[in-house]
Amino acid sequence: MKNKLVCITSGLVLALALWSVSGAAPQASPAPAQSGQGGGQPSMAAIQAACAEDAQKFCATMQPGGGRIVACLKEHKDSLSDRCRQAAGLPAKPSGSSAPSAADSPAKPSGSAAAPSVPAADSHAKPAATSKADPEPVVFNERWVKRTVVDAQQGGMNAVDTHLPESWHFEGKIEWHYGWVEVPVNPSWHAENPANSEAYIQYEALRLVNVEVAPQYRRYVKAAKPGERGPTGQINLAPMPPLQAMELFIKKTRGDVANLKWMGQQDLPELAKVLRLDPSPNQHGVAIKIGYDLDGKPVEEAFFGVYYLNKAGTQGVQIGQTKMAANSLVQTNWGFQALQSFRAPAGTLDKRMPVYCLIAKSVQYTPQWNMRYKAIDATLTQMFNQKLQQGWDQLRAAQAIQDQTMKDQAAFQANFDRQERAMFHDSGGGGGSSGGSGGGFLRDESHDHFSDLMRQVDTMNDPSSGGTKEVSNLGGYNHFTDGFGHYRSYDSPNDTPENTGENGSWTRMTEAP
Repeated sequence: MKNKLVCITSGLVLALALWSVSGAAPQASPAPAQSGQGGGQPSMAAIQAACAEDAQKFCATMQPGGGRIVACLKEHKDSLSDRCRQAAGLPAKPSGSSAPSAADSPAKPSGSAAAPSVPAADSHAKPAATSKADPEPVVFNERWVKRTVVDAQQGGMNAVDTHLPESWHFEGKIEWHYGWVEVPVNPSWHAENPANSEAYIQYEALRLVNVEVAPQYRRYVKAAKPGERGPTGQINLAPMPPLQAMELFIKKTRGDVANLKWMGQQDLPELAKVLRLDPSPNQHGVAIKIGYDLDGKPVEEAFFGVYYLNKAGTQGVQIGQTKMAANSLVQTNWGFQALQSFRAPAGTLDKRMPVYCLIAKSVQYTPQWNMRYKAIDATLTQMFNQKLQQGWDQLRAAQAIQDQTMKDQAAFQANFDRQERAMFHDSGGGGGSSGGSGGGFLRDESHDHFSDLMRQVDTMNDPSSGGTKEVSNLGGYNHFTDGFGHYRSYDSPNDTPENTGENGSWTRMTEAP
């Protein structure tokens, strides 16, 4: 497989990030302007003053700080006032334009020799003039329109907007799974050019999970099969490196195509930032380009995705005699965000990358739907955590019942012993009718195994005291002590405190004679 994915990946990154280098003709980034100096970049104070009304209009729900307001204004750059655009160094807004313009087409900034080049805009790529009677912009000689993915399960709410060439077919869906707390919703859509094999496809997010269980607990946990979806919605699979994982996804998605060829691959460390994704641990963008035959004609397709991986273990838990050491269960959440692909007839993919980049850049979730999603996600998470807490509460209640049962048995045993002594031991006076010397039945002073059986205890030699200790056999018949008054019992002869996560030095107790 080749080491480079020619042109396309840089085209995607540059087109999506273009506004950050002025939004007009690409150029090398100038040095920051000093406050009060003429020329150069405008000061931040000037931009804030000029864009205050725009920030209130488009970003009122955003929490200030962390660059969120700036990012919000960038997302609405095509709708900003002329005053704000001028302060930010952007060209005046064409009348009637609200969709991507030719200024968004990717080109290679000067001084950026390290990045692969992208085809520069030429006469074919220049937009036609847009008049007031012709409100839809024309980009790359194609009229562009807005398409919307509607969330039918949320009352027909508009969820996602994107811009496409007007002639392209578009389909999208949003599926909610309220029982999958890790994957409650999965939007996806695709657009196709009816004139040829061109297509833009946005796949569902790929959420994967792997759980490592300590050896002593594996008999209690049912191992999930690779590829099996778990109760939280994630798919069980051991983690693998980003490019290898992307290759596996492509094989599953395009495994049945004819004449599959692997044409190139590339790391894209900045892809998550360019796509404005929320930060996740170990994010890493990757791309792979393939070729195959579609309806008997050769095509090329480039897949992009942002890999993530988050690994965490459980905390230590102690409930009565039940103890679980920290990291007895280690869960790895991993997968891909923003999984998408671009397809075109063989030999044209690189040239058509600016079109695909504009489509990707125009994708925007509506604020109303985002708020609805966050509210539902928070509710599902709260319900899930409540069930977890109920589970721990039930364990604590069961342990309390067991402890009380053992106390009741101990009280019963004490009373039984008193009755036994009254009935069978010599009271210290008087003779029996048979003329014996003691008045009463003689008893073997060694412990009574039959009595132990009735009382559900085992009498064991106790190294802690040098004597004997009655230990409940409800938990098993293999007893251990650490010599400091702590005892553990197990059913399995192979279990020991050490291999079940206990600390300290333990000795197997022997039965008293």
